[in-house]
Amino acid sequence: MSAPAKPIYWSVILPVAAVKLIAHLLTNVNYGLHRDAFLYLALGRHLDFGYWSNPPLIGWVAWFVQTFLGDSMFAVRLIPTLLGTTILLITALIAREMGGGKYAQFLTAFAMLLSPTLIRPSWMFQPVIFDIFFWTLSIYFIVRYLRSEDKRNVLCFGLTLGLGLLNKYNLAFLLFALIPALLVTPQRNLLWNRQTLWAALIALAIVTPNLIWQYVRDFPVITHMQELARNQLVNVSSFDFIMDQFLMNISTDILWIPGLFFLFFNQKMRPFRLIGWLFVFTVLIYLILSGKSYYTIGVYPVMIAAGAVFWENLISKTWLRALIPVVMALLLAPILPLGIPFLSVPKMAAYCQYLAEDVGMDFATRWEDGRQHALPQDYADMLGWKELAAHVVEAYNQVEDKERVLIYCENYGQAGAIELYSKDANLPPINSFSDSYRLWIQQKTDAHTFIYVNDELGEDVAQLFEDIQIVGAIENPHAREFGTTVYLCRKPRESFGELWEMRVGQALSRR
Repeated sequence: MSAPAKPIYWSVILPVAAVKLIAHLLTNVNYGLHRDAFLYLALGRHLDFGYWSNPPLIGWVAWFVQTFLGDSMFAVRLIPTLLGTTILLITALIAREMGGGKYAQFLTAFAMLLSPTLIRPSWMFQPVIFDIFFWTLSIYFIVRYLRSEDKRNVLCFGLTLGLGLLNKYNLAFLLFALIPALLVTPQRNLLWNRQTLWAALIALAIVTPNLIWQYVRDFPVITHMQELARNQLVNVSSFDFIMDQFLMNISTDILWIPGLFFLFFNQKMRPFRLIGWLFVFTVLIYLILSGKSYYTIGVYPVMIAAGAVFWENLISKTWLRALIPVVMALLLAPILPLGIPFLSVPKMAAYCQYLAEDVGMDFATRWEDGRQHALPQDYADMLGWKELAAHVVEAYNQVEDKERVLIYCENYGQAGAIELYSKDANLPPINSFSDSYRLWIQQKTDAHTFIYVNDELGEDVAQLFEDIQIVGAIENPHAREFGTTVYLCRKPRESFGELWEMRVGQALSRR
């Protein structure tokens, strides 16, 4: 058992947290909602215990936001911002649990303020920020146990783990890394004691409704993971994964790297050596499984806290202590526009070109397809959606028999954006075979008019309809959906309903 924790120095933590909160609140209405946000908001309109590609928590939060806060961009991004600020606070408390005093707690908070892996998720409505929160909170209870051996922290860990698994199955990898970390440390007795059993039962009880949902539907998450492996993970290389660990933490490398060595080789940190092994096994597991680089970000807050304690123990001169935050700020400055959207789209594109061509930082605009583009993928995913919805409404207004029209979108971003931005147009349900939308698909139809949203018409649609009109397309060249077109298709040559039922049957059979 280590020494009692030092006081919490709120006087240096809260001002830093306030800066983070205010910075996001001032910029949260810039650009547009991300394509994923449209999907998660749609989940909130279809409450359930599970969805195609993720557990139910994000859908429940989406329901809360839309019911009580509204669906404005500011309202949707408020919860991620509050969570990001909370993560900063928890990480400072982790530094305190590790023996960090006033400087270590301040340095931890300041590092989290400047952490590239926390800045962007803190204003995007996605499970990522919830995932970082649950990783950080879970590890906080581990650290508290390592300091105090208070077994109540084991139960709190089980509770947090269960709730986190309702957000993203990624948290299971914390458990997968924790088991070998326990085996190689003196805390291995935790693997078979009574508190651990109770913690496991608590986590299992929380996640069971989702497991039942998955079982009843033949585990669609497995199909989703197979699709992810084919379409995205195949582009992940081991070298890029390792390099990205340093690049995505560029402003905090000065903390987490010495923090790792501090955990392993300093006698004062011997009670917390488990955390060092937890980090090592987490990175190794994702590396072996070809996980995306950012899957590891939940394990970095505790490493940043360890690094802050390291520097507090190493240096005492005021000017040297002041130098570390300055260095972190200088390292972040070139990539700050990649984290907070305060530059306009043209200026952002020009800046990314400068970073790629003159600085050699091309990772910022390397998308999941492995190729370089003008904007970071997340930014490009925020453009063109209102324009697309307006074209669909225009197409729908041209339809005479509005009772016999079917709207289909190629992906969930299109479907969710059209639903959100045309909610006053009384459109029929939006259909898509993409992600969770396949769970709500309209299985039968007597429609003779087809509003089709895709980047190309497709030979099957072109042959089926005699009258095909292009209503409009997304014209913003910086949008990832640039060129996505709305087609108004009328006068089917054969039964559209029969063809649709066949397509639906094929899609549902692939669950």
